[in-house]
Amino acid sequence: MIYIIPTDTCYGIACAIDDIQNYEKIYKIKKRSFAKPLAIMVSDFNWLRVNTNLNDKQIEFLKKYKKPFTILTDSIPVSLWLNYENEEWVWFQNRDMYKKIAFRVAHNDAQKKLIKEVWPIFLTSANTSGETEIYKKEELKETFSYYLEKNIAKILPWEVGHNKASDIFEFVGDGVEVKYLRKN
Repeated sequence: MIYIIPTDTCYGIACAIDDIQNYEKIYKIKKRSFAKPLAIMVSDFNWLRVNTNLNDKQIEFLKKYKKPFTILTDSIPVSLWLNYENEEWVWFQNRDMYKKIAFRVAHNDAQKKLIKEVWPIFLTSANTSGETEIYKKEELKETFSYYLEKNIAKILPWEVGHNKASDIFEFVGDGVEVKYLRKN
């Protein structure tokens, strides 16, 4: 299932981290290049603490960060997952693009409930690549009408945050100095 979810910025399009078919559909729907990896939304800061190389000082920095953010970091469990394949199952065709993994932390009940049901989720903005983000349900329903009617996608209830796109950054070393890839 593809989920259209509210984020703290705009509407996003997502699927469970283990749903390779819908992962690829997201790229098709968005007309997105496979050279651009998707972010992964996780349930909370404790998930980041356990599953990434972020230290306690960096986690505390993220908890206090005032704007929506996406943090790039290493994650051995997610890297192993993305690179898993066996004879019966070929996995993520663009797994080489995930040198560092972009993480977002769930911030509303709809996101947390979805992640509790399906594991972490792949997430990107719910718009065609290169076009403006979607903030209104009417536009969302129009853009995704085919997928909603065919029950390929469903919209989760909640309102979007109406903020600019998230800041994207990574920490420099083990401290809290950040290197911005995008700052709004």
